[in-house]
Amino acid sequence: MNTTLDFTKAIEIAKNTYWIGKYLENDPFQCHPYLIVNNNESILIDPGSMLEIDAIIEKINSVSNIQNIKYIILHHQDPDLAAAVPYLETLIQRDDLVIITHSRMTFLVKHYGIKSQYYRIDHQNFEIDINGYKLKFYTTPYCHSPGAFMTYDVQTKVLFSSDLFGGLEESWEFYAGDDYFKKIEGFHMAYMPSRDILNYSLRKIENLDIELIAPQHGSIITKDKIKPLIEKMKEMECGLYIEKKYSEDLTSTILKLNQLKKEFEVSLEEIKQLKRSQDGDYYLATLLIKPLIVNKINSDKFKIDFINIQKKSFLFKNKHNQLGGDLCYANYIKINNQNYILFFNGDAMGKSIQGTSGAIVMGTILNSISYRHFDYVQSMSEFFHISEFFYEIYNEIQSIFLSFSGAMMLSGVLGIIDEKEEKMYYINAEHPYVVLYRDGKASYIDKELTLRKFGFLSEFSLKVNMFDFKENDVIFIGSDGKDDLLLYDGVEKKLNTDPNLFLSIVEKNQGKLKNIINFIYKISEPTDDISIMRISFKEHNYNKNHHIIDEDRIYKIKIKSYIRQKNFKKALELMEGPSENQPVDILLYRGYCFLNLQRYLKALKYLLKAKEKQPDNPVVLKFLGLAYYYLKNYKLAKEYWEKAIELKPEDSLLNKNLKKVNSILERQRVLMGKAQGLSQGVDKKEQQIDTLKYELEKI
Repeated sequence: MNTTLDFTKAIEIAKNTYWIGKYLENDPFQCHPYLIVNNNESILIDPGSMLEIDAIIEKINSVSNIQNIKYIILHHQDPDLAAAVPYLETLIQRDDLVIITHSRMTFLVKHYGIKSQYYRIDHQNFEIDINGYKLKFYTTPYCHSPGAFMTYDVQTKVLFSSDLFGGLEESWEFYAGDDYFKKIEGFHMAYMPSRDILNYSLRKIENLDIELIAPQHGSIITKDKIKPLIEKMKEMECGLYIEKKYSEDLTSTILKLNQLKKEFEVSLEEIKQLKRSQDGDYYLATLLIKPLIVNKINSDKFKIDFINIQKKSFLFKNKHNQLGGDLCYANYIKINNQNYILFFNGDAMGKSIQGTSGAIVMGTILNSISYRHFDYVQSMSEFFHISEFFYEIYNEIQSIFLSFSGAMMLSGVLGIIDEKEEKMYYINAEHPYVVLYRDGKASYIDKELTLRKFGFLSEFSLKVNMFDFKENDVIFIGSDGKDDLLLYDGVEKKLNTDPNLFLSIVEKNQGKLKNIINFIYKISEPTDDISIMRISFKEHNYNKNHHIIDEDRIYKIKIKSYIRQKNFKKALELMEGPSENQPVDILLYRGYCFLNLQRYLKALKYLLKAKEKQPDNPVVLKFLGLAYYYLKNYKLAKEYWEKAIELKPEDSLLNKNLKKVNSILERQRVLMGKAQGLSQGVDKKEQQIDTLKYELEKI
């Protein structure tokens, strides 16, 4: 021990920089907090545990005032440096107190009960400027914590190294002697996982201009000893001490894990086979329902369009399919030799196969009805004929669905349109109310429940509703999927309870069906099948393209909806299959999902394929740069972002990211004492690593 120093007092190790620890006799594991006095913005570094807190507080107050501390640096999460923070918060009593640490550490140190705000170094370009007082931070991952880092004081050139350069000393010395390597070797062998990981951290600081290294344990290292010590440390054999019995147990465990892995792989293949078989059954069901979803109306007065999006989506033979219980149908029928338009929008009870089965039954009934002629006594009024028609087909549908004894029910609006009289007649079997869009305003034309679902005994007498069209009227009939929406209010998702939400959506989108569907998926997460039928009468400027969405577009709406919900795994399930045959936008979506799942090499696979197809697509280049950035290949990230900016110079985020990566590359050049990548003096091993990074482009 350096006997000339008084350890009962704060010791100044550099200008305005103090060791404020407590010397514990006969303890080889000394812990060292430090204080940088900077007026009322002082910085406390690794303040320690409650074992030493009284001495630390006394020393702080001897050179400053504890309430002058504005920043506390926590280099990692261990209790020997962080446990005292909550107590110090009560003494410092500053609302603007800031904990400087890595974001990986915030998840752990919060468990001490820390209340102050965090300054996350990895979100702040690994530096801080405190009114001109500058600190730089260098990450040392897995030495010995994933989010560990060191702090370099630009003014005094002191490196606060945390566990790096720390030692266990039976005879502790404040300043390191010539034999210090022996004192730190055992500590590093036990606490640092490997030589490569240790060297990665040492390379970051070996070219820094360091006057003093102040570790959390061991001794303070003066400038003359720093470089020789670093060179010796590069050869350290680091790693865990493993006892023989533990090693044998570990080997046995690995063998068991390998066996479990094989069993898991067999089970996984069985599950995949079952899924393929299930998807095959689903696909057969779609083949049955597709011919029953028809629109055969060709009228000068009336235009009928509908969009049917089922909740259940799946891939079969690399093609998107959907399955559910919603049904739209439009065809012609004859009543007393006069043509009428028959239409239906319904929602069968149950999910997937059950709902589809109900829709298939209803579609088959409607198909049968459309091929029959209905003749009634000619002397009766037209409304009487129409009422007779509805009684007849309602009883037919009801008898079939009642025969399923409650296992199959269906809500729906069933109607006919008299083109001559320009009237609509319909019954509503417990389906959402019919909507009228007239003169830019949407409203319900139904006022109350008049009939129970098909397949459920109703206490109501059958009531046929009548509606007279006016020029430019638009009718919307839709399933409850258009209303049962999960809305995000900025805090959490809540199920829509506003009965007029759909009316406002219709108005906002000017009655355009395609826009209505896109808007629903943009603002919400649908929880059920969505089907909407649109019937317009003598509509000015009717454009069919405003009201149809093809299967490919529905597929992409579903993918984007899952991505918007951050359900990236579900989105990826919809995009499985050979990437060679997929369009650029799907490859982009796949890459984007893997980026968000932090599977960056997997993201590169799809983004590079997208680049092959569209080499000048700025979005592809932007995401490629992001993937390489996360892989810490900043040189390639820069190259792709520069190309993207050439194509899209107005992209502010791209410009911001490029500045950030240029700053990182410049800092690396300074720290490493050489140009990034292939400048003179780069050793052969590093050249090989750079070459491998470039080879990623050929994956």
